[in-house]
Amino acid sequence: MEAIVGIICEYDPFHRGHRRQFDLIRAQLPGARIVCAMSGPFTQRGMPALHSPADRARAALEAGADLVLELPCAFAVRDAEHFALGGISILTRLGFVTHLSFGAEDGLDALMPAAALLDAPTPAFQEALRAALARGASFAAAQGEALAACLPAPRPAPWEKPNNILALCYLRALRRLESPLIPLPVRREGDYHAAALEGRRWPSATAVRAAFLGGDLAAARAACGYDLPAAPVCRPEALDRVLLYKLRAQNAEALARLPDCTEGLENRLKACAARAATREELLSLLKTRRYAYARLSRLCCHALLDVTAGLLAAHPLPTYARLLGLRRGALNGELRQSALPLPARAAELNPDDPLAALDLRAYDLWALGAGLAQGMLQRQKVCVL
Repeated sequence: MEAIVGIICEYDPFHRGHRRQFDLIRAQLPGARIVCAMSGPFTQRGMPALHSPADRARAALEAGADLVLELPCAFAVRDAEHFALGGISILTRLGFVTHLSFGAEDGLDALMPAAALLDAPTPAFQEALRAALARGASFAAAQGEALAACLPAPRPAPWEKPNNILALCYLRALRRLESPLIPLPVRREGDYHAAALEGRRWPSATAVRAAFLGGDLAAARAACGYDLPAAPVCRPEALDRVLLYKLRAQNAEALARLPDCTEGLENRLKACAARAATREELLSLLKTRRYAYARLSRLCCHALLDVTAGLLAAHPLPTYARLLGLRRGALNGELRQSALPLPARAAELNPDDPLAALDLRAYDLWALGAGLAQGMLQRQKVCVL
């Protein structure tokens, strides 16, 4: 059977490192077709993507992807566990994807024992986790301490490396969803968070965005390997005032309904929003040893998008995946057999589906930040190459 490989991604923006993943997949599985489940206007960092979903999907197709679907916003702006669950649910329900490819610093032999322990924690693991949390560690740090207490590993341990952290979530999601997808890790080279492009064969998305936002469009384009669009873009600070207004206008009870807003964090959020003049200042005021920066950033994004804990709890898995782009003739027969709805136009979205309503809000907010008119999703067309 011909291999069809799924990738869960953001491509913010698509760059040479992502193209390398395509090449490595096809080196292992010649002739493999590639399906990307990509975040839409907002990313897991809790930030607007720099470029539109349409521009990012086109870049992936031009680099060799065969199909690009959109991961609904409810799963794109989530912790690693739910980001992975959303993406793997989509790829599994398509019914024709055979493999899951992801970046990792280590191989499956190092990752599988940790994934199994996280999925079925032992009493010793649970006790170590409780002890770390009681000392005030963040959940991610406490989880790492508990793994270290139960599994022998060199330092840095596999679960301490940035790509491995998400890889473990993918492996756990495969187990939880009883997915038949075959894991296909790709060895990650280079620093995932490297802030500079100089001297790096494989750039990080962080460095590409920094070069672009710093005005060095030529360097950003060189790192991406294509004509990265200069516009439209939504800069990181573009929606700061909208966010601060929404936080200041809501009472603490409303803020408490945000996802992951627990232990009185709503009161701290309300007080800090009254003092901050920018999003970065707000996060600086909010940050404590207990609350990780990424969690707080997603909390702010959820407030911006009117996402509640109740909405996410009521929709544990995606109900659809929007079609962003495809290679002509590549997967037409397979798409007709998909068990998952794949709307190509905004008019095909279910108006009663809260996940669809959230996606519409996300597109309109991104358009506002990019200086575009409302109705961006309604105007977006499927990219066909």
